[in-house]
Amino acid sequence: MKKVYLEQWNLFKQSYWKLFVGLLILFILSSVAVYFFMLKNEALVTTLMKQVSKMFEEKDLIDPDTSAIELAIGLFKNNTMACLLLFVSGFLPIFLPAIGIIVMNSAIMGIMFAYMTLTGQAIVPMLFAGIIPHGIFEIPAIILAGTLAFYLSIGIFRKINDARFSFKNCATNSIKTFVFVCVPLLVIAAIVEAFITPIFLGMLV
Repeated sequence: MKKVYLEQWNLFKQSYWKLFVGLLILFILSSVAVYFFMLKNEALVTTLMKQVSKMFEEKDLIDPDTSAIELAIGLFKNNTMACLLLFVSGFLPIFLPAIGIIVMNSAIMGIMFAYMTLTGQAIVPMLFAGIIPHGIFEIPAIILAGTLAFYLSIGIFRKINDARFSFKNCATNSIKTFVFVCVPLLVIAAIVEAFITPIFLGMLV
């Protein structure tokens, strides 16, 4: 297992890190841009927050009767499917689906923070208690899935322009990274969000 993660670290340094940093910057800037845009559109924020809440309700992610273990499983399934969709979009070498999914995820954060500001709630405590504990695992997983999508798309273009390029190795590397890095990060994120984040949020009450 140590060999596997050493290989993944070398892959990150050699092939992923520039894409990862670029998409992380896109994620942050998109969230900030949506936040400031929404501050000027209170009615739109309220409407979108209702839609976001409905989306989570339909997935049983905010049901008070849901146990912590059920919540963890639900969060893991939801986030894994989102990351898998993001990852698979890389096989369509047009980049836009991956960008769109990342921007959509960052926009949800911007909408939530704008809603909190407009309703007089403090953002900083919520950020440190309700986002960062699980976000330090979940957000990198999302960004890495996007990185792999870009890596795959670039690999397709390289194969088209250079028959000697091994797209098989490119795809194999991507799948290994998704399985051995993205999925474990999402497992940890789900456990933290279901079991630990509520404790921190309870301290704010």
